[in-house]
Amino acid sequence: MYRLPSILMASLIATVEAPPPVGLRCGNERFVAGERLLPSYHEAWLQCRNEEHALTHPQTGTFAKERTCHDVTSPGTHGDWQYGRIAMDVIERHSGDAYTFETLWMCKPM
Repeated sequence: MYRLPSILMASLIATVEAPPPVGLRCGNERFVAGERLLPSYHEAWLQCRNEEHALTHPQTGTFAKERTCHDVTSPGTHGDWQYGRIAMDVIERHSGDAYTFETLWMCKPM
């Protein structure tokens, strides 16, 4: 039996991205703000991940990943609706400036 060095195992564990929490399940109804249809929690999470991969791509992205997609706060409520923000923190490779990109989500829980 071959055992991997502990530093290698720690590196592998640290690089695995956590999936979005599964406790929040949204129904099909979406909140409309003006002409904008706000995404559900999972839709916002996937949008953040897709944008993160594009922005931080090693060859084509202009940013380096500082902090992967994460919930900014615990979900809030507005009547029957739940809402929150998902954000990613990046650093522009050329200037070194730090940026945070956020996505607002809102849905009625199942």
